[in-house]
Amino acid sequence: MTNQILKFTSTMRTSIAAALLTALASGVAQAHPGHGLHEASASHVLTSPYHLAVLALSGATIWFSARWVERRLPRRLLQSIGIAAVMTAALFPFIRA
Repeated sequence: MTNQILKFTSTMRTSIAAALLTALASGVAQAHPGHGLHEASASHVLTSPYHLAVLALSGATIWFSARWVERRLPRRLLQSIGIAAVMTAALFPFIRA
C-alpha cells in the first residue's frame, strides 16, 4: 500500500512538473508575434530573447525528461543535448558577430 502511495506521489510530481514546463513554454512561445522560419535573418533567430528562451526551455525539458530513460547511452545523449541547448541559449547574447 505504501509503495503505491509513494509511486502515485512521484507520478503526480512528474506530471505537475511537466505541466508547469509546458505552461511556461506556451507562454514564451505566444509572446513572440511570430514569423516564418525563412522570413527573419539568422542573426534575429540567434539573438532574439524569445527564441533563446524557447531554446533554453526546450533544452531544460530534454535534460529533465532524460531521467526516465533507462538505457545509459540514450540517457547521456539526451542530457548532453539538453545541456548544450541551455548553454547555447545562455551564451549567444554575449557573442558579437
